[in-house]
Amino acid sequence: MASKPYLPDCEVEKIEKKFGVKPDVITWGDYFQTSLATDHWEKTDSEFTTIINTVHFDLIASVMIFNNKSTKFFNDVESSFQDLSSNGERDLFQDEEINHLHILMTYYNEMGLKISSFAVEDFDFFKQFTEIKAVS
Repeated sequence: MASKPYLPDCEVEKIEKKFGVKPDVITWGDYFQTSLATDHWEKTDSEFTTIINTVHFDLIASVMIFNNKSTKFFNDVESSFQDLSSNGERDLFQDEEINHLHILMTYYNEMGLKISSFAVEDFDFFKQFTEIKAVS
C-alpha cells in the first residue's frame, strides 16, 4: 500500500556498508510485521486479528481522510496536535481525536498512501466497520 520505502535505498546502502549486511526492516510491511509481532506476541489469535484489522482500518481511513486535502488542512491538523501540549484544560475525547488524526496523517505522509494502492476489498472491509458503527 505504501508508495514510499520505510528506509530509503541510500540508508540501506549505508547500513550494509557499515555492518556488511542489509537491515531486516526495509519496507513498511517489514516495519509493521516486526512491530506488531514484537509488541503483541503474547496476544491470543483473536486479539492479534483485532490488532491487525485496526491497523488495516487506520491505513484505509488515512487515505480516505487525507486524499486530495489542501495544505491548510494538513497544517491545521499539525497545529492542533502541537497545541495539545500547551493546552492547560484537557478535553480527553478531543485530545484522543486529534492524536489519532495526527497518527493517520503521519501514515499518509510517511508511507505515501494513495487511494489507487487499495483494492475494492479494502474499501469493502472499511465499509463493513463504518456501517456497524452507524448502526450502534
